[in-house]
Amino acid sequence: MKLPFRADSETEKVLENKLVTIVYAPAESCILLKWKRQIDLQERKETFLWAYHFSKERKVRNWLIDDEEIYIITSEEKRWVENEWTQIVADSGIEKIAVYLPEEAYNAIQTNTEFTRKAQQNYKHHGKTEHEVFTDYETAMLWLRS
Repeated sequence: MKLPFRADSETEKVLENKLVTIVYAPAESCILLKWKRQIDLQERKETFLWAYHFSKERKVRNWLIDDEEIYIITSEEKRWVENEWTQIVADSGIEKIAVYLPEEAYNAIQTNTEFTRKAQQNYKHHGKTEHEVFTDYETAMLWLRS
């Protein structure tokens, strides 16, 4: 897996299972959460909560979520992310969450525009976390570093 971090950044794989690989780059205060396959709500919750606790413990400020393998986000998942998750993450110290979707997934981006807008509003309502969607790693990383 090619990592989006600076070439001189040390990284550590902190979680790997059949669902996800999570890589931590301490110098960039960032984790990359890369899904390996389509997931369901319970798998999303478990993984996000694991990463949340890791981020609080290590004072991680930025997340890059690679959704390339995610083809469907159910309405139940959307409700959980928009409501419960945005409240949970408010006290985490996480400042920015970038979601990567390749350009080929443009239709998914368009379909989820309202979901993204609601999540962005709720992140700001509950805390200071910002959330954006990107079609390439480079732009996502520029935003996370800014």
